[in-house]
Amino acid sequence: MDIQQADEAVLGCSVDQLIDQLLASPADAVDHWSKLQPNATCLIVDGHGYSFLEIKTFSDECAELLKEYGVGAGDRVILELENCLGLVVAFLALNRLTAAAVILSPRLSKAERKQISSHALATGHLHHLDGFASPSHHRCRSGSLADLGLDWSTSVRNQVDDQPQCPPGVAVIIYTTGTTGQPKGVMLTNQNLMFTGFVSGKLRGLQPCDRLLTALPLSHAFGLSAVLCSALVQGSALALKAKFVAGEILADLAANDVTGFFGVPAMYVALVIEQKKFARAFPKLRFLYSGGAPLDIAIKNDVQGSFGLPLHNGYGMTETGPTISQTRLYAPMQDTSVGFVIPGLNFRLNGGPNLEPGVGVLEVSGPNIMAGYFRQPEETQRVLVEGWLATGDLARINACGALEIVGRQKELIIKNGFNVYPPEVEAALTAIPEISLAAVIGKPRFGTEHIIAFVETQPTGVHLDLQEINEKLRETLSGYKLLDELHVMSQLPASPSGKVLKHRL
Repeated sequence: MDIQQADEAVLGCSVDQLIDQLLASPADAVDHWSKLQPNATCLIVDGHGYSFLEIKTFSDECAELLKEYGVGAGDRVILELENCLGLVVAFLALNRLTAAAVILSPRLSKAERKQISSHALATGHLHHLDGFASPSHHRCRSGSLADLGLDWSTSVRNQVDDQPQCPPGVAVIIYTTGTTGQPKGVMLTNQNLMFTGFVSGKLRGLQPCDRLLTALPLSHAFGLSAVLCSALVQGSALALKAKFVAGEILADLAANDVTGFFGVPAMYVALVIEQKKFARAFPKLRFLYSGGAPLDIAIKNDVQGSFGLPLHNGYGMTETGPTISQTRLYAPMQDTSVGFVIPGLNFRLNGGPNLEPGVGVLEVSGPNIMAGYFRQPEETQRVLVEGWLATGDLARINACGALEIVGRQKELIIKNGFNVYPPEVEAALTAIPEISLAAVIGKPRFGTEHIIAFVETQPTGVHLDLQEINEKLRETLSGYKLLDELHVMSQLPASPSGKVLKHRL
């Protein structure tokens, strides 16, 4: 199969014409569909549906209010909000003012939120109004922030000589959750968001008749760009959940004509457990997509068995807006590769003396690459050279031409001179029935590195013996990949999007 030809048939244009197909911004996408299908549903929150025309009206009104508070082009406003109507409207309102939204999850620790807020040098701060209940369908027409459940506070800016402005076109700053412990503000432009929205949406076959469902936080690029912006670009309806509750998600999938669901692997683990308790049918569901964290084959197989659909996989990072590759609806994978690199994106693998043949550090370039890290030019120059972004991920291309991520460059474990890639060990661990999630790290010990695993069990509280686990792992792993330590945890530390934070282990 010629992937480029197949992709271009799905996209409806050649790769060279992609940029010409893009709408200007998320707000422009809303305006576009508010003219073509003004009464069609754009957003469903808390059981209320809002049309494209209503979302346009709300965001226009919100933009006027924020303008009165002094928000202008290049400014930043912190949106410390869970998924809600107000978050979507405020994001679009700032987009209309050519200001940047700094979307910040309230689930981060107080110290993390303070650190990010201090670094962003924001004009103001929007957060949830105390005691706010979900609005009725008509209350939002008054045009006040309170009716959107939002409260405004003016930020006390750090005293610096020159207040920095975002580069032109920056729509959002998403602070990474800090796998190294130091969050960085990734500046994503309108082009970044619209490119991902167009390409990812088209490859998933999104149409105006689709109804999508997610509980992914919009403070993460997966939820904001690959889901919300895809829905806005393609004119689809998006049902947005503030929190992930497996039973509620399954009920929505079964009863509300949902055609597509997006989640991280941990969400799918919980859905399978809930589905086994009470099996449901999903008559309209046509695709399931996983991203945001490595997908283990055991999880993939369980999901496909429970839902009777392929579990599609993707890969990316905040700095790439976020999509780098994804499996195609027309070509589902039987393994856990992350599919083919998306059209319009260039990539290369840089090998090294400590890497196996065919494995290299992945670098990418294309229309989805960030504008840089806010107020961190040295960090930007370190990872972004002449348009090529160094992902820090180790990858290879398999026999089918699909991309396989074998691990993080910094997380590569070298034990007695042998390379050990944590995702391979994690996949073997989750294939053991009692283990639902696993994270593997290396720690220096006596001139080598020990392999240490942290796991969640199902049911919780199950006792695991290191020697017995290693005997099971020996069936699929070489001896040098076996564990030196095993720790059972009630819950692995994770970001609001579900990514395991290994630096906290």
